[in-house]
Amino acid sequence: MSVGSPAGQSGTAAAKPAAGGAVAPAGEPTGRIPGGWVAVVARYGPIVAPVALMIGLGLWGLTRDSSMGNDEVATRWAALLSLHELAHLLRHVDGVHGLYYLLMHFWTVVGSTPTVLRIPSVIAMVIAVALTAVLARRLTGSGWAGLFAGLIMALTPSISYYAQTARSYAMVLACVVAATLVLTQALSCEAADDRRRATRWWVIYAALIALGGYLNEMSLLVLAAHAVTVLLARYGRRSLTRWLTASAIGTALVLPLVALSVRQHAAVSWIGRPGLAALRTLFHDYLGPSTAVGILLLLVAVLAVLPAEGAPWWRAGGVSLSSVALPLVVLPAFILLVESRLLPPLYVDRYVLYGEAGAALLVGAGVYRAGQWLARAGHWREFVVVPGAVVCVLALLLQLGAQHRIRTPQSRAYDFGGASRLVAAHARQGDGVLYFGTLFRKAELGYPTDFAKVTDFGVAQTPLQAGTFRGTDKTFGQTLPLMLNYQRIWVIGLKPSAALPAGLLREESVALQDHYSLILNRRFKGMDVTLWQRG
Repeated sequence: MSVGSPAGQSGTAAAKPAAGGAVAPAGEPTGRIPGGWVAVVARYGPIVAPVALMIGLGLWGLTRDSSMGNDEVATRWAALLSLHELAHLLRHVDGVHGLYYLLMHFWTVVGSTPTVLRIPSVIAMVIAVALTAVLARRLTGSGWAGLFAGLIMALTPSISYYAQTARSYAMVLACVVAATLVLTQALSCEAADDRRRATRWWVIYAALIALGGYLNEMSLLVLAAHAVTVLLARYGRRSLTRWLTASAIGTALVLPLVALSVRQHAAVSWIGRPGLAALRTLFHDYLGPSTAVGILLLLVAVLAVLPAEGAPWWRAGGVSLSSVALPLVVLPAFILLVESRLLPPLYVDRYVLYGEAGAALLVGAGVYRAGQWLARAGHWREFVVVPGAVVCVLALLLQLGAQHRIRTPQSRAYDFGGASRLVAAHARQGDGVLYFGTLFRKAELGYPTDFAKVTDFGVAQTPLQAGTFRGTDKTFGQTLPLMLNYQRIWVIGLKPSAALPAGLLREESVALQDHYSLILNRRFKGMDVTLWQRG
């Protein structure tokens, strides 16, 4: 593979300094363009290799023992509802995930097992990795930078985590990277004064912004990062106006969803105010859970933004890798963190997962810049790949443990699958079940066949009737007479205890301890499963 790639040529940064001197400007390949099969490898290798790696990592351990966490249970149950029932649910809760649930509703034609439901996320993450490699190559003119950016992104454990989660976050990431790539294409056409092609790209850009917003409205924060990219390009008032127009149209299309989410704000009342722990989590999301690898990648990323000869990238104008990637890493997360400190908190790290694409771009450009230095120092062009190869190998080897852990049932906040299988294995026809509290009714939503022998006698309104994932419980006065009719009762969630706070199932706990004996107690991630038998 040559250092420069013919596919990396672009007008976006033509005649502009490289990103902080880190990489060569697009349209000016740094090496000889090869011919024949070598040209094919140089053209497609920087994309195919990360894609193949992401496919392998996405499929490795995808079944996860058929265990689902909290969000995945919600996805599966919502996807299996009829369209009328789904509309009833979305009027009460999770309207912000309506488009994703609708897509998954049609996906269940393929299958509805946990493994099958995760495949769309794997596909989306593969697309995101491919687009990141394309974007890096476009902004640098180097196939090596594209290759390393794609590989680093694929090797980041948080990317595998959400690739194997039946939720919208991988799709959001793919939309954001696609919108960023389209932005660079539109600006390239604006710089070349090709208004017709620019208009087509702006239309696609607005559509991608709207699509990302409907998958998760927090993706609209990427517009702050794109605003910095457009302003630093300095392509004139017309380019800025057309970007503002496309952004406004894309945002306006999402406003109905924003209005619905405001009405359903109670659904995110569980989100707390972020502190230093949130910053640590975000650091590890973007650069990996291994502290050693994270620090290494951070240092390499800094290389990409260091100024070189001539005007620094933030003054030079044009679109550079640094002007695209750095705002993407910093601004969406920063804005949401500040909002969550000053206003009702909305910050959750996965809502700004797409910033990891910016981190991968910076690392890819940084290792390529280090390789250029090494090649010049040793007068040996092939040394340009050494830093990138070393960093990628370290990212793989030092994070194998983390990659393995995210493929276990214990990697999610709740292991509903393990709890449900225990009930299925030991339940008898006529057993009762109590959920301490209503959150844990999701076990039955996710694995209904495992609860075929037991009766939820404490439910007042089922989740389907209530239009929620939890339903509602009967009062203790209504529950007690029913409880005493059961010889055996399963309890899922909190472990019954007279020490529970008043109003939090203390009365049910006392009744169980007074009239029943504990005969089974098993702990799963996020919950206890106990079995009580009447003496």
